[in-house]
Amino acid sequence: MESPHRQQDDGTEVRDGQVATPTAAIADLIPELLSAIGDGAVVLSAPSERALWANEQASELLGLDPSLLLRATFADVVAQLAKRLTAETQSQATAILSLPSDPSEPTQGRLVFQIQGEPTERAIDWSIRKLTAPSDRWLLLLRNVTALWASERAHQRTNSVLHNVVDEQQHLLQMIRQLGTPVLPIYRRIVVLPLVGHVDSSRAEHVMDAVLAAIVRYQAAVVLIDITGVTVVDTAVANSLIQTVRAADMIGALSILVGISAEVARSMVHLGVGLDRVVTQRDLQAGIAYALKHTGHAIVRVREEIDWIANFIGGETVTEAESSAASQTSATEEAIETESEPSAEPDLLAPSTTQEVPL
Repeated sequence: MESPHRQQDDGTEVRDGQVATPTAAIADLIPELLSAIGDGAVVLSAPSERALWANEQASELLGLDPSLLLRATFADVVAQLAKRLTAETQSQATAILSLPSDPSEPTQGRLVFQIQGEPTERAIDWSIRKLTAPSDRWLLLLRNVTALWASERAHQRTNSVLHNVVDEQQHLLQMIRQLGTPVLPIYRRIVVLPLVGHVDSSRAEHVMDAVLAAIVRYQAAVVLIDITGVTVVDTAVANSLIQTVRAADMIGALSILVGISAEVARSMVHLGVGLDRVVTQRDLQAGIAYALKHTGHAIVRVREEIDWIANFIGGETVTEAESSAASQTSATEEAIETESEPSAEPDLLAPSTTQEVPL
C-alpha cells in the first residue's frame, strides 16, 4: 500500500491533498510552542551537568533566576531549591535527582516551598521521563498545583475535625450506654439492672455485656432485671431479654424479670413471646424478697414502733423517762440475716415476730 507521505529533495514533507511544509520550519517552532504552554519543561543530560534547554515557565515555577537554571548543574539547582522545601517534601530533593532508566516508567513527586513575597506556599508537581532518542536525554515537566494542594489540605483538615467529632460522639455514646445500663449490687451476690426508656438492638447487646460483666465482678447468684421504666417491648426487645437471661444462666446466675406493666404484658402476649423458663415477679420489692430467699436470706421485723396516738387515746400516761427509754429501744424496721440452706423453690417470706416493749 502506497504511503500518503512523500518527501521532496529539499526535505519538504508532502501529504496528498495538502500544501507541503518544510520539516525544518516545524523544528524551529518547537521552542516557541514549549514556551507557550503553562507547564515548565527542562531537558536534562545528567544531574552533574547543566540543563540543555528550559523554557521560561520552568524558572518561574521554581522561583529561580532563568540564567541560574541553565548556568548551574542540575544538582546545584536542586540543592538551592532544597533550602526552601518544607519538612514534608525534603525527601523530594533526593528523588528528583534519580533519573529513570526506563522510558515507560517516569519518576514523579511534589515540591512544596516558600517563594519570597508570596503569602502562601507553592506546590509544584514534577515528573521526569527518559527520552527514547537520544538515549542520554531526560525531560523534566513542572506543573503548578498550588490551588489543588491548598484544597487537599483544607479537605484533610476538615476530615481531621470530622474524625475528632465522630470520636467524641462515640465516647459520649459509650458514656450514655454505661449510664443507661447501670448494674448495681444491692446485697451480697444480688445485683439489679434498672432499664428506663427505649431498648434498641445496640442497647440490648450492651445490656447483655453489662449483666455478664457484673455477674463475674460481683460473683452474683441472682440478677434482677427491672423493666418498670420500659414502656414499649417489641419482639426484638423481648428476645434480647430472653437471650440475656439464658446467657446469665450459663454462667450460674438466676435472672428475675420484674416490673412488667399491664400494657407490656398485653403486648408480649399478642406478640407470642414466651417467658415459660423466665422467673418473673410483680415489682422490684417482690423480686428482692425472692432473691433473698433464693440465696438463703430473709427480712425479719424484730422491733415494732410504739403507737403513741393509740396510747394517748387509751388514757395511758407516759412519763418523760419512760418516753426516753422507749425512744432509745424502738426502731422503725431493721433487716437482719437469718442464715438458712438455699432451697430450689423458695417459700414465702418468713412470718413476722413481734416483741412488746414495756412502757
